[in-house]
Amino acid sequence: MSIFNRKTKKKHIEQFGLRIAECLESEMPQIKTAVGLSKIYGISFMHEPKGIYISRGYNPKEFEIINRNHKTCFNLSGISVLNKKENLYQPIKLYYQSDGLTRIEIDNPEYFHKTFDLNKVQKREIELEHLKMENPDRKTAEKILKSLSKEQIDLLELDYTFEIEFDDKLFYTILDMEDGNYFAVDKKGKVYRLNHDQTERVKMIADKPTDFFKIYKGQKSELEEIMNK
Repeated sequence: MSIFNRKTKKKHIEQFGLRIAECLESEMPQIKTAVGLSKIYGISFMHEPKGIYISRGYNPKEFEIINRNHKTCFNLSGISVLNKKENLYQPIKLYYQSDGLTRIEIDNPEYFHKTFDLNKVQKREIELEHLKMENPDRKTAEKILKSLSKEQIDLLELDYTFEIEFDDKLFYTILDMEDGNYFAVDKKGKVYRLNHDQTERVKMIADKPTDFFKIYKGQKSELEEIMNK
């Protein structure tokens, strides 16, 4: 196959995502911040709707920052890219999750970089369509915590639950202490404190979810001493 017929690659999307982040930096600086925190693992071409799906990943420390500060999900319009074949700027619909470019809706996505000059981007009137952010880890956590009452569930932070691995064991965060440390449950419902700064980073503090509420009444300050033991 001729090198001139090669399909769009991950490097092209990295280039395009950074160019958009620079274009939007004055009104949406969080997008450029998210670019520096994430890595594109791969891309795939969609057919309904036509476009490019971007798979992103994070190192644990960066993921904590993303999970705390980039709780977003939206369609973005107002960006146009130069269509080289027609010599005009064509609007493109973009989808962002956690302030990272996740989907590009475009015809003939396999040759996106051949049709468009990915360095020539124009910003018009930016419009955001905010969407509900789906979190599959929340569903897992809710099943684990099914013994709790609605009032107890409401005192936790399940909207932002994520799966985290320590010592080959999976945990699901239930409270973010906003310093890189968490309270979390395992799949058996045992509650742990996860503290990166302690020698014993993982420590069980309750044998079941209901026992956790014997020490937690809704104020994170109640847990600071336990977190640091």
